[in-house]
Amino acid sequence: MNKQKKKAKVTLITLLPYIIGAVIGLLIVFIRRHFYETEAAASGASFALDMFALFAIFLSIVLGFILHIVLHETGHLIAGYLSGYKFVSFSVGSIIIIKQNGKLKIKRFAIAGAAGQCLMAPPEPIGNTYPFTLYYLGGGLMNLMTSGLLFTLYLFLWDVFPYAGYIFIPAFGVGLIIGLMNLLPLQIGGLVTDGRIVVSLKRNEQDWQAHWLLLTANARITSGERVKNLPEEWFNFSESYDFNDVILANLATIGVSRFIDAHNFCAAKKLAVEILSKGDQVIELLKNETRCELLFLEIVGEPSQARKDEIERLFTPALEKYIKASKTHLSKHRLMYAYEKLVLFDDEKSKKTLAVFNKVCLVYPYTGDRESEQELISIIDNLAIERCNERDITA
Repeated sequence: MNKQKKKAKVTLITLLPYIIGAVIGLLIVFIRRHFYETEAAASGASFALDMFALFAIFLSIVLGFILHIVLHETGHLIAGYLSGYKFVSFSVGSIIIIKQNGKLKIKRFAIAGAAGQCLMAPPEPIGNTYPFTLYYLGGGLMNLMTSGLLFTLYLFLWDVFPYAGYIFIPAFGVGLIIGLMNLLPLQIGGLVTDGRIVVSLKRNEQDWQAHWLLLTANARITSGERVKNLPEEWFNFSESYDFNDVILANLATIGVSRFIDAHNFCAAKKLAVEILSKGDQVIELLKNETRCELLFLEIVGEPSQARKDEIERLFTPALEKYIKASKTHLSKHRLMYAYEKLVLFDDEKSKKTLAVFNKVCLVYPYTGDRESEQELISIIDNLAIERCNERDITA
């Protein structure tokens, strides 16, 4: 399947809850108008009725979607606590509640590729596994239970409240689709559902081990730990390592960040190249994250014509669009600062980017990452001075 078809399929799946809700709502309008509203139609009042119905349906879909996202993540939260997990962070949209130093803090931070996320630290493995089934299925089950409640309210109210269908049925449809899409073991256009993760973890021992490490690493990073301080043995990637597996690829991308944080740029580049070459089927989000870091590593490497060609090859319009969409991420501002400072030699642009970087630093939720990114900015500044001196000498 080519990239255009994959993108179209992902877009369709994303819009599916809205489409289903709209169809259900329009059916309600049709049924009411042609079977129950004949008198209103004869009096000319049906148009106003239909406009109200369409507005109620639209509002129900939008508010229902927001409600189900919040409840989906709440389902993960409750299921996580029941499974022995510990709270790390909870986000909806660009609002994130994060636990650091034993205190809850509210920050603004958009997580790429997610409308919401509940991150929890897993308990220690017992034997050759740890509890993950309820934690992952809790979100979809919460959506289905909520949809069941909405449908029950509709059944109780439709006879006494004629507009109950317009309000409850579209939101019921949205929750039903979100719940089923997350519970079924699907991988569509690179998007992996909660149900698919559970199946993968049950089937593949390497997956559950890597996933435990992934959740634990994210918990420690969220608490403020530097990624370079994570245990080295967590990031030993053997020849048989499957970079096309979304869980394993996720852990590998943290490995790239770990090398960069330790300023081991050669090892970081080697691993990034390996992810992109061996993980050609990995989800586009992880590919873009890896491409961004590989672009940075090319920029800070020794100047050469071959490296310049590789920078131009990597810095595609699609990647530039992805970078701009990740404006809450310090690493993207650091990348653009390096590009403007070391490739374009544009002081005016780099000053503006640095100002934005410093502004994002003030509200950035991950303190360890912030320290790491500030160190990388200093490395870029030092490289800029060296290259400026080299250009003066050659001139």
